[in-house]
Amino acid sequence: MPLGHAPPKSTRGDYLLGDESGRFSLPLLRLRWLRVRLSYTVLLALAILVGVVINVSRQPGNVDLPGVAVFGTFAWFSGWMIQILAYGAVAWGSGYRVRGFTVGLLGIETAPHHWQARVAFFTGVAAAMSLILLGCFYRLVDGGGQVPSIGASSDPIWQLPSIGLGEVESVWRTASWLCFMQAIGQMFPLPRSLGRQILAACVSFFGRELGVGVQIKVLRLLIDCFAFGTFGFAIWLMTTGNELAGIRWSLLLCVSVLLWVSSRWSDTLLILEGFDVCRGGRQGRGRQPIWQALAGRFRRWREVRRVRHAHRVEQGEAVDARRVDEILNQLHEQGIESLNAGDRKLLEKVSANLRKQRVGGSGDT
Repeated sequence: MPLGHAPPKSTRGDYLLGDESGRFSLPLLRLRWLRVRLSYTVLLALAILVGVVINVSRQPGNVDLPGVAVFGTFAWFSGWMIQILAYGAVAWGSGYRVRGFTVGLLGIETAPHHWQARVAFFTGVAAAMSLILLGCFYRLVDGGGQVPSIGASSDPIWQLPSIGLGEVESVWRTASWLCFMQAIGQMFPLPRSLGRQILAACVSFFGRELGVGVQIKVLRLLIDCFAFGTFGFAIWLMTTGNELAGIRWSLLLCVSVLLWVSSRWSDTLLILEGFDVCRGGRQGRGRQPIWQALAGRFRRWREVRRVRHAHRVEQGEAVDARRVDEILNQLHEQGIESLNAGDRKLLEKVSANLRKQRVGGSGDT
């Protein structure tokens, strides 16, 4: 059976995925079909950025710092937007309507849902890949439309471009670097990250015969492996004095501790229970491949467009017919000299349509 399945068409509209967790976040956008929340970590990061810009911009040579910082902020926001679009598009194509998002420092924050592990895996991968593609696009713009050589030692693609604070010309490279950093951060199985959702989906899919209890132990063990691997890499960076794309060993050390502590949190249980409920309930029956669901939605969209176009054409023909009657009455009463250019053009259009209909009718006969 192919990877990626969607609920049957008859029940597709019943599944709404929303992030109702209001802890550590505030409402940003509330619509009839979508709710967006903003994490407090974003506000804290913005406050720190504003403070740094205000203090550093007073120093000589940093006059352009506020403008570059604003550009970098918008580049970071563009990573959020591309994540939301990719995440929501794949979920929608799989038959799930996402009605709520929480945006954190790294972008979209995931939450436990009652949905299939395959769909969770594809949505997470799509959101992460969209960040990488956006970073490559910014890198392409920075190179003037030419693909940069990754192997060039003088211009490595992962090197920190001084955050764009020294040169205005390096802002596009900074935007690319920021997108790559978002992608790397999201791939770590931190709480509510794409990496944890993808890892849990893999454990649920390949270990569906083990049961939820064993799956939780396996997921916690994998997160612990990530934690100890990150800890060891941080120690290596500390002893050698190196950096990874501008990231120091102290940040990686904090990430490793957070990974190890969060592996015992309740979200691991909730994520796997959501996959198990979906697999054992009515959502697991009558499924169709995700590609067939996408093709069906595209066909329905084309049909709706065709019907709307036909309706607009009929309305336009009705309006033209009423106008032609008025023009004919005016022609009969006042003569052809009373017609303006628009009236004459409309008569020519109607005459051409009549000639086409006569030619078509004779051909059919």
